[in-house]
Amino acid sequence: MQTDASFWDTLVFDGIDNVDVEAVTAAFGTVDVVARSRADGANCPDCGGFSARVHDCYQRRLKDLPLGGQTVVILLTVRRFICDASPCQRRTFAEPFTQLTAPYARFTTRMNQALEQIGLALAGRAGSRLSGKLGLEASRMTMLRRVMALPDPQFSTPRVLGEDDFAIRRGQTYSTVLTCEESHHLVDVLPTREAGPLASWLTGHPGVEIICRDRAGAYAEDARRGAPDALQVADRFHLWQALGRAVETCVAAHRACLRTPAPASPSNTDTPPDGPGLASPEPVGRRAQRKKAAHALAHELLAQGHSRRAIARHVGWGLNTVLRYAQAAHWQETFREMRPRPSKLDPYKPYLEQRFAAGSTSVTHLHQELLTENAPVTYQMVRAYVATLRAAPPDAPPRPPTVRLVTGWLTPPPLTRKNAPR
Repeated sequence: MQTDASFWDTLVFDGIDNVDVEAVTAAFGTVDVVARSRADGANCPDCGGFSARVHDCYQRRLKDLPLGGQTVVILLTVRRFICDASPCQRRTFAEPFTQLTAPYARFTTRMNQALEQIGLALAGRAGSRLSGKLGLEASRMTMLRRVMALPDPQFSTPRVLGEDDFAIRRGQTYSTVLTCEESHHLVDVLPTREAGPLASWLTGHPGVEIICRDRAGAYAEDARRGAPDALQVADRFHLWQALGRAVETCVAAHRACLRTPAPASPSNTDTPPDGPGLASPEPVGRRAQRKKAAHALAHELLAQGHSRRAIARHVGWGLNTVLRYAQAAHWQETFREMRPRPSKLDPYKPYLEQRFAAGSTSVTHLHQELLTENAPVTYQMVRAYVATLRAAPPDAPPRPPTVRLVTGWLTPPPLTRKNAPR
């Protein structure tokens, strides 16, 4: 199918000078655009002299960005000119198309730029899959070659330099990474974390005013030697890490206090018992405050004589929500995790505890005894409950918390706190 060449001249080569479309053919999902340069001649790349004598011509096949879901291929006619300048060693040269493509390239410049951006974001196989979905059709090695051909980014000496070590192979090989703390960009990577390389780098890159480092003594000495006028500080992570180590040391020194059980305190009237002589911890937080206020409101309206349906209409709650608050004697019982789920084994748990304390620990025998009483229980129910009796006897004191657990209670990571800066 032939189409208007002037339309494709404006559409495909918009902004590209001296290129004319001669013909356009669309077939089988591919649009072939035949084009050539309209210039009379070109300048020699060696001597710069202008030449209009054509030696010969050939055709280049350039893949362009897809259009309307169809692949666009530019069949570009390239002429070779003869250089007549006597001192020039070059006899012939091809006319350049700097805006359209590069020498020996099989893609146009704009398609090459699109592949570079996909390669930088997704690299090899993932970039190849995305390019196929977008109609670019590039292999994984093509994506990697586009990325590797890009020049290394140039950086200036940062005012605030961040340095830290990282493991190339944990426990064996470590390096030092340098970053700009203001732009959060990587600056350089030093081969080791030993003393010396950081001082040499700072000496060769003057202008660092603030060095944000960890607590390693080698880094401190290198920073003093390489940038004696720079201010050395620690970032939030290393401050929290140092605080955590100090707290862990303090908790480990008082490890004996963790093994001593705390004296039993009088049970709170607002806290429902979790078992004989045990009280579950009272929930805290905004959710606990909302549930406590909602529980008080529901019971206040019930005391005034309002029905449960009337309370649901008046407050705007669901009927099941009002029923849950009305059936809970204490507001803590509205937490689902604090209410034990009913089980068919509940009426027979005291019997199992009595038999287990008497020495009958066989799950099969206990299950058979309950079946003789026509108890609607299964073997798995009895086995699971007997396992809990074996793991934690009712009269056994709770296990003391570990040093690591107590340290985590005292120093949670900063990003896990609410409203923590990120």
